Amino acid sequence: MSSSLLRTSRSLCSSCVRWRHHRLYVSHAALATSAFPTGSLQQTETSSSGPSHASGKANSQKGFRSPRETKSGDHTPLQSRNPLEPTSVDLYLASIHAAGLEPTLDDIERCRPKRHSSSESSKYAEEYNNLLDTLCRSFSKDQLRKFTELYQLDPIWTRTSRRKVEYAESIIEKQWNWPSLKEIERRKRDRTEVVAKIFAVNPSQLFLILGKDGADLLQLSMQYNVHISLASNPLALRVEGLRGAMKQLTEHLNDLKKGIIDEIVELPSKRPIRQDLVQRISRLAGAYVENLGHKGKIRICAKDPEKMDIAKRLAIRASTEGQDNSSPLLCYVPAKAKLEHSVPPSFMPHTYSIYPFLSPRPLPWTTIKGGSFRIRRVADWLGATATEDISKTGGLAGGQGKVMTKTEEPRDLQELLQSAPKTSGSERLVTASFGHIVLASPSPSGHSMLTPPLKGNWTLSKILKWLYTSSTSLMFVPSLPHTLLDSIPSNQKVLHRVLYRTLSGSHLERTPYQQLIKLEMEFSMSDLARSNASGLEHSDSDRELTDDLPVDVDRDASSPLDLSQDSAASEEPSLDAQQTTPQISVNVSDAVCLEGIESTVDVMMPDRPMDIQFTVFDHAVLSVGAQPPVLVEYAKQLRQFLTSQDGEAIQPQPLATFDFRGQTYFLQTSLSVRQAIEATQLSIGAGEDLEQPIPAQVITESLLDLESNQKFTSCQVKLDNSAGAEAWGQFLASCDHVSTASIPTQSHNPDLPAS
Repeated sequence: MSSSLLRTSRSLCSSCVRWRHHRLYVSHAALATSAFPTGSLQQTETSSSGPSHASGKANSQKGFRSPRETKSGDHTPLQSRNPLEPTSVDLYLASIHAAGLEPTLDDIERCRPKRHSSSESSKYAEEYNNLLDTLCRSFSKDQLRKFTELYQLDPIWTRTSRRKVEYAESIIEKQWNWPSLKEIERRKRDRTEVVAKIFAVNPSQLFLILGKDGADLLQLSMQYNVHISLASNPLALRVEGLRGAMKQLTEHLNDLKKGIIDEIVELPSKRPIRQDLVQRISRLAGAYVENLGHKGKIRICAKDPEKMDIAKRLAIRASTEGQDNSSPLLCYVPAKAKLEHSVPPSFMPHTYSIYPFLSPRPLPWTTIKGGSFRIRRVADWLGATATEDISKTGGLAGGQGKVMTKTEEPRDLQELLQSAPKTSGSERLVTASFGHIVLASPSPSGHSMLTPPLKGNWTLSKILKWLYTSSTSLMFVPSLPHTLLDSIPSNQKVLHRVLYRTLSGSHLERTPYQQLIKLEMEFSMSDLARSNASGLEHSDSDRELTDDLPVDVDRDASSPLDLSQDSAASEEPSLDAQQTTPQISVNVSDAVCLEGIESTVDVMMPDRPMDIQFTVFDHAVLSVGAQPPVLVEYAKQLRQFLTSQDGEAIQPQPLATFDFRGQTYFLQTSLSVRQAIEATQLSIGAGEDLEQPIPAQVITESLLDLESNQKFTSCQVKLDNSAGAEAWGQFLASCDHVSTASIPTQSHNPDLPAS
């Protein structure tokens, strides 16, 4: 029989089941092709089964001799070895086994090479496979398993269910510390093979993965060097990249999804939030917010509890501010000025129109998306200006004008503000805030628009009737008069102010009254820090206004002192931060807590550059023992945070809601305030009738909303109760001067300094 019939691609162990089947198959093939008689074969088997190993070996060699190897004088038939009989190797191994000899660790260690090539080289795979083949040919499965036990490998590598080649791999990799060939090939595929994978996500997961304006998703793409695209139906992320990067990204996304926390919050208004506000809250807080039904329930999903709390506070603010309990609207109509001969009476009365309103500061984040407008008087063609001249009309202080409602019912402003019953032991504070009453017109596309909701020029009666019958929302936006933008402030101080309100349900004279709790803490810095911060402590110039773009709460500006610290840093950019920071020592005053009732009235003045919001606050000062416990604890934590030298201290946040004396209070604002009392010169009049500036004392504030990180300014005039009977007249005169302050006209009065 030809020897090629018994040759295989790889030598098989005699103890392997596969080898036994192979041997049986070969033996049958040999018997089928053998030309010798059966008797000769039986004689050969008898002779080969003798006790002598040498005779068996000779018979075996004689049986495999080819016809060409037969001597010329030998005429006996050619003998062939029985394929079923054991080979010499089998007999040798059997003799070892019969003698009770088993291979030891020294035997397998002789197969261990002294060194191997680098795992990154092409020769390493060949060396590894050769060594693996040597071990499999030299030892049986049971012997290799015995070696793993002698090497004291982990039981996971010595269990009986493993294959022979796996035992050999365990010895090479775990005992001899050769790098795993499978792991090398896997890493090579990870570095070179590009794969694509689909990650199914829901809307909340997608929002948190995207981040603000997709910044987080872009960071993931850059970090893992993958291309990420969005599939809409079904909602999923399609990622293309290297296999190794894909595995890391998969782990990251799985961890992110597992770390998402969600909570269902019931709003106090029992009504859903406007959809545009839902999107703004989500962007500001960095958390996903959605309405659940129409009963005032929302679902919030966030990555961490801090953003969850921010979203809660913003949602409650949006819910309470969106109620139909806005301040009643009054309109001031000035008395008719004495007509000049150059102006024909045919141009009277004045007409009014709704003009687009562009504020230098961003509008409050609760404003409806779309256009913002303000009602103003239309300038006459023949010289008459579009603003009131209080020197001719008398203004509010003169009492010649008329204050009326939307239905043109007259109202006495002083009587309306003083009509609220004053509780015993409380003090009354009347203030006038200056700004603009803005009409918010929703846009279907959500973009800003210039087309007013009511086009054309109309009489004031027509516009008031339209306001009464339409559902257009009005909002008071505080701002500074132009003449105060570049004024030098005095008596500055830095405050932290927290306002809590109740939901108002009662009205008196159409003026809403709300329970209010105000907490204020004043901060003072060292002299050195104050000298560094002076100069921009209350700067509201055009340069600062350009930087006051709306930002989100993930910005690093949530500390009550950030306003003053940012100002100092902007004014002195050359100073090293490491030198200026240790020089600031903050002193925190005791918290002042006021409880009372507040009412507001908005007075629209289309004949003036600014409108006025009047506020009446009847309040009492609460002692520390009478203050709400949650506010006492918050003030304590805030004082520790501001006076601590620990740079990793966490700033406390006010609670979104709490109960006190049977009332539920909701957080309205948490502000950082730079306050100054300004004795400024206000220009009165307009055009050629511009009078000499007169002094006026106003309170200006630059505020930072710590919830939305939105900056705005306010200007107030307070009623001085110590002035006696003349207090009200002086108060209205100051309101007239501030609300009619005009931009000086250089062409008509060159002696005045340029603005």
